[in-house]
Amino acid sequence: MDEPTPRPRRERLSREVRQARILDAAIEVFGRSGFREGSLQEVATAAGMTVPGLLHYYPSKVELLFAVLSHWQALQTALLETVGVQTTFERGRMILQRNLEHRGMMRLRVTLTAETASEDHPAHERMVQRYRETAASFEHHLAEEIARGDLPALADVPGTARALIALLDSLQMQHFLTPEVDIVQVYETGARRLLGMEDQPTRSAGGTRA
Repeated sequence: MDEPTPRPRRERLSREVRQARILDAAIEVFGRSGFREGSLQEVATAAGMTVPGLLHYYPSKVELLFAVLSHWQALQTALLETVGVQTTFERGRMILQRNLEHRGMMRLRVTLTAETASEDHPAHERMVQRYRETAASFEHHLAEEIARGDLPALADVPGTARALIALLDSLQMQHFLTPEVDIVQVYETGARRLLGMEDQPTRSAGGTRA
């Protein structure tokens, strides 16, 4: 009599590893299809688990979205702190370079920025607050750089801060339509004009003047 074929042992993963897999899958699905169109079933399949298993970690689709947004922000903050970015100009360039290396995250950002413009989107208020915080941060750093003499005086610091954010957003969107364009180079040209830096020598990624 043949012995029964043993069942394959299920992979034992820690809670942190499973959560990381879910977040990676959500970034892929929501970045491709948007939050409204991307389903929990798609996310669960991409993460290698069932929907009930996913809901054990994130009890609702909205909670999963908020976890993805928090994860995205934490990665961005950690990046800027790790590399010790000194100027707003360099910060923008580093954000673009990082996102080009993680296109799934960049696609998610582009998709959600467009989606959350709708007031009935569950993340609308969160994105509004995020834009306010980002603009305030850019304004603060620009004012500091002007005070140090690293930048010329700007006629409209708040307007310049928002123009830089708009430049970053639009270049990331354009990347998926015209990927052959070097958006980092375009950013450098545009940001220099906005900041009155046309006559300053360029800086390398490490911060030294070329």
